[in-house]
Amino acid sequence: MAQITTNAIVLRRADYRENDRMITLFSPTLGRIDALCRGCRRQKSPLMAASEVFCSGEYVLYQSREHTTVVSCAVQDTFYALRGDYDRLSHGMYALELCAAAVQPDQENERLFMLLLRSLAHLCYGVSEPRRVTAVFLMGLTSLLGFRPQVGRCARCGVRLVPQAGEDEAFYAAFSPEAGGVVCPACGAAERCHISAGEARYLQDIMRRGLESLDAEAACSDALFAALRQMAEEKMDVPIRSGKMLG
Repeated sequence: MAQITTNAIVLRRADYRENDRMITLFSPTLGRIDALCRGCRRQKSPLMAASEVFCSGEYVLYQSREHTTVVSCAVQDTFYALRGDYDRLSHGMYALELCAAAVQPDQENERLFMLLLRSLAHLCYGVSEPRRVTAVFLMGLTSLLGFRPQVGRCARCGVRLVPQAGEDEAFYAAFSPEAGGVVCPACGAAERCHISAGEARYLQDIMRRGLESLDAEAACSDALFAALRQMAEEKMDVPIRSGKMLG
């Protein structure tokens, strides 16, 4: 039996009994934690906000052999404004569900924790299109899981890809979820997601700068976004139900 303190984000919740909830926390140092939040559904409960999805804060937990219980929480952010925008809320829920599938108990993953926290901040407080934020998140997630997307060379034959300015409207290459990245025209002629040189540069910029790439003028097409989602979800090997909410 022990009491521990850790920063965490609530990935999901489920009502339990009359006034309790079971919540799934993502801790940067302890991985996924399933915890009981007693009395959090009572009016004026100090744990009410701490039991809601998206809540991030410093959680004090009591661990016994049978279960983990939330003792208290110093809330840092609830990302409450997401609830006022269905599109941004949907993308936020999608990111949470991906992390719930990816993170394991007792598995440290500070980089993914910070990627999620910063992505939620961009969705809640930023001006970038939600799809662009999620595209960066998907590329970062697959990289951190050990499946770094190939964007500088063909993911099949290895030929170097150097998209030049002025080629934006032409078929430059393709994106293959199965191959795990961009493939050259010869290898990608049969792929469903053809991309322009501008989109190839966009993907390379994401891999270089991560969320900092949101300061550039760019767009993520329907076909490319669908391919990025397919790549990430296939690596998860579990259905991501909230993906149906995305436009």
